[in-house]
Order: sequence, then structure tokens, then C-alpha cells
Amino acid sequence: MNQIPSFTLTLTLFSLLSLLFLPRTALAVDENFTICSVPRYCGKLNIKFPFFIEEQTEPRCGYPGFKIHCRNKTIPILSLPDGNYTINDIFYQTQSLHVSKAERDAVCSHSIRNISLPEDRYYLDARTSREMVLLFSCNLTSQWSWELSKYKIDCAGESESNSTLALFKDDPELNFGSGFCGERVGAAVGFDHRGGGGVEGLLNRGFVLNWTASNCSVCEGSGGWCGFDYKSYHFKCFCPDRPHAARCSPAAISFVSKRTTEITRSSLTVKRHRLNPEGDSYV
Repeated sequence: MNQIPSFTLTLTLFSLLSLLFLPRTALAVDENFTICSVPRYCGKLNIKFPFFIEEQTEPRCGYPGFKIHCRNKTIPILSLPDGNYTINDIFYQTQSLHVSKAERDAVCSHSIRNISLPEDRYYLDARTSREMVLLFSCNLTSQWSWELSKYKIDCAGESESNSTLALFKDDPELNFGSGFCGERVGAAVGFDHRGGGGVEGLLNRGFVLNWTASNCSVCEGSGGWCGFDYKSYHFKCFCPDRPHAARCSPAAISFVSKRTTEITRSSLTVKRHRLNPEGDSYV
């Protein structure tokens, strides 16, 4: 059996000791960075800042008021004051998402509620969504109201003295029509009229909702992960060295890259000298 040269043994022991101590000293990566860098999914959707999944994601990795629920671990649900909405897609670059009612609305049953958005978080962009107004209990028996018949929805059991109308909020006939009806409800719809189903189909296909929160692109572009510090109650960019106000410094990113390279080199050195010290194999 070949003897291991003392120099090789010393170098191997030194490399092993380096591996033991690097994670505690050289690779002291900030906890926030580590936690928020873990990908989170609900079904096929990647859930990241400003959203966070209830009971699955640390609130620090999201933004206040953007909690979502992952129903059956497959369906992301956003709760708004007027009810629950299914998140069909998220467009992080434009800070918008496509949503539809989690429980299908039946127009003729008058079960639709007024859309209610927390104005400090969400809003409708006129370029992607529009508001539809439903008028219930409308009396169209008067000759002055006959022209409103073109907005009538065919609901079983209704008559000219008890009709349901659907108009867009920007329709010039809306105020006039409201005078012949008893109840008014606003709902959001998209611009895609394909798929049929009339007004009810349009409502159930959903709409695009925009959100207002700190923009994450600058932080992500610098190699960080967006989050929120609940102590200072401010947005933070979680970086390898520590949380920053907006972005990571180049030094913070090179910090992790350099230390990862050191660990890799040390590991390779250990393997090389264990398997083949100075060209000789040993048991």
C-alpha cells in the first residue's frame, strides 16, 4: 500500500476544514434573501412579489394586502370585498392579472354584487377592461322606454314590466335607462367578446385587473428578491449581504459568486487528493 505524502495529507485536511467553516463565515447569506429566493407555485402559476400564498409563503416575501389562497393546491384565489376571484394568469411586467369569479354569476338570478376594489391596491385600466352596468327590475311598458329594449337580457319569467338590462358604463343611454329601473349593479368585463354566452358569458370570462405596489423590476434586475420589512413598514430589496432600499450592489452579488467558487474549488481539491494523491491510488 502506498503511503500518503505528508504534504498531500495536510492539504486535504486543510481543504476539509475550509469546507466546514465557509458556510458559517464566508457564506453568511442574508436570511431574507435565502427564504424569498425559493420558488412558490399554485398550480402552474409562479407566485412571487407582490403576492404571497397564505400559510405557504413568508409574508415578508410579498406586499401587504396581496395575500392569496391556493385552493386544493392548484387554484390561486384572490379575495376582494365583493367575493372570491380565480387568478387565471399573472403578468408581472405590466403589474396586472387576469381574474374571473370563482363562483359563476347568474345574471338572471340577480346574484351579482357590485365590484368593489381596494383603491390603494387594485384598479381597472380602460385599455384592457371596462365596466358593465346591470339594471334590474326595469319597467319598459312606457313608450319613452321602448328604445331600451335593445339592452334587454332574456331572462325566464321576466316581462316588459320587470326586465333586466345590460349597458356599458360609458353608454350615453345609461342615465336615462336607470330612471326606469329599480336596482343598479356594476361589474367588470374584458374586451374579448369571443366564446359566446351573451352577457353572462362575457362576465364569466373575467377581466384584467391592475395592481399598485412597489415596482420589483429594478431589484430583480440587480439580482435581488423583492420583499417587505414589517418593522419599518417599507419595501426592501433582499440581497445576499443584507436588505437594501431599492437594489443590490454589484459587490453583494459578487460576494455569493466568489464564495460559491471557493467552495467548489475546495470540494474538487478534496476529491482529487482522496482519489489520486500524487498519481497513486490508495485504499
